[in-house]
Amino acid sequence: MAISGLLVHCLKDDIHDVEEKVNLMEEMTTYGIHEDQYVIAVVESPSDIIEKVVKKIGRMDGVLTVYTTYLTIEDEIDEDGKLSTSISYEQLMKMEPKLDS
Repeated sequence: MAISGLLVHCLKDDIHDVEEKVNLMEEMTTYGIHEDQYVIAVVESPSDIIEKVVKKIGRMDGVLTVYTTYLTIEDEIDEDGKLSTSISYEQLMKMEPKLDS
């Protein structure tokens, strides 16, 4: 299971709706609103799913962009140092740190 911290940059008028929608997603947990423009969130899912989740959030009404602030895949690495997911390390490193809607 990978864990990623996100800042979801929103329009001020839509921020509470976005926070509610993000929090309802199975793999998401929200931790409040920062400066009336960012929803602080954490996604926990297999690393090959995280990009899809971030893109889904980025397409929500009122979302300007999604910033990845932290990503760990440590528990998806086996004893031999190989990533035990369907995405390669190279693909993971090429993921955009910021996805525009």
